[in-house]
Amino acid sequence: MSTLVLLHSALGRTPGMDAIAERFTSAGHTVHTPDFYEGRTFTTAEAGVSHSQEVGFSTLVDRVKDACADFGDELVYGGFSLGAAIAQQMGKNDARARGVLLFHGGGFPKPTRWQTQVPVQAHFAVDDDWRSPGTVETLMESAARAGAYAEHFLYPGGTHLFSDPTTADYREDSAELLYERALAFLARG
Repeated sequence: MSTLVLLHSALGRTPGMDAIAERFTSAGHTVHTPDFYEGRTFTTAEAGVSHSQEVGFSTLVDRVKDACADFGDELVYGGFSLGAAIAQQMGKNDARARGVLLFHGGGFPKPTRWQTQVPVQAHFAVDDDWRSPGTVETLMESAARAGAYAEHFLYPGGTHLFSDPTTADYREDSAELLYERALAFLARG
């Protein structure tokens, strides 16, 4: 079983994140959900993104690094939207990373370096307005070029956080398939 670090979206560490973490815990994984917003939550993505910009991305990444300091030597990072961008940074730079799961976020606008031992899996809705076309494919290519396993999945519709059961974006059919695929990814360990 994996030690999974789940990173919340721009909404903050909401009850939805706790419900998602429980799905992975119930499957036997050790799950950590660091609150890099330090207790702040938001009801709209716009307000949460505004907060993240005020704090600064590098500060958020530093908070995650500090929170993960004692989590062990082999970690899988998973993130939702904004959290996916941070999970991606951790997978790219943390020598303890053994996998990255990107939910509704992630990607690079140009090729980058990636760690060989860090497989990556990404999930997006095909018509998600927050998805930047080509960026996830660039990340997948960078990972594959480094020799890491890389795959991404597109789901029908245009909702953003379709895997969070507490948001209006939730789509049960797509969410169930996403979690099935993520658990299979973790099982490959």
